[in-house]
Amino acid sequence: MTTHLSFDAIFSLGYNCQVAVQLRRNKLRKMTGPWDWFNFASTSEFCKVIRNQFSEFMLRDNLDIYGKSVNCYYVRDKHSSCLSFHDFKNDPEERPLFDYPAFRERLDRRIERFNSCLNSTQNTLLVRIIPHKKDAETIDQAIRETYSNPNVTLLFVMLVNAPHIVQLPSFSDQVLIIQIPKGATWEGDFDAWKAVLGRFSLK
Repeated sequence: MTTHLSFDAIFSLGYNCQVAVQLRRNKLRKMTGPWDWFNFASTSEFCKVIRNQFSEFMLRDNLDIYGKSVNCYYVRDKHSSCLSFHDFKNDPEERPLFDYPAFRERLDRRIERFNSCLNSTQNTLLVRIIPHKKDAETIDQAIRETYSNPNVTLLFVMLVNAPHIVQLPSFSDQVLIIQIPKGATWEGDFDAWKAVLGRFSLK
């Protein structure tokens, strides 16, 4: 893990907020992508959204409120199983999901940014947390069969209950699979992420 790599764009692929937080903390996040603040654990459903290029993703009629905090509603996209914890305000003076139009506008802008990049020739890094090594090949295949950009590198991170960082054998020279310590909070292990992301930079 010593070679330094520089990219035109870096996006989080989730599956939760940890990736976006760590990219920002390590100064590798200059723009927001569509996946940054969702919780989207299902690899198969994630790949369906990718292959459909976000068609029907998070449409208003498919959203189901299943809980709330003081500030926000917890919302599930019944079509994809994607979860939102931060996007919809819990305002007792407003009807639930009153702010969907503003959310939709933001999301569409982020989707356009992501799709445009992955259909360009920009050197691009995509980062996702995965539970199983086999998920890496499934997601890599979905990305490469959907988008035309030949200059995409994927970094898959597996969170484990072990103290060491381990780079696992990969099926492609454009795919990195790395195990890191899980960390004590949802933000992850800061030192481990810094060690992994330290080899990357934005142009």
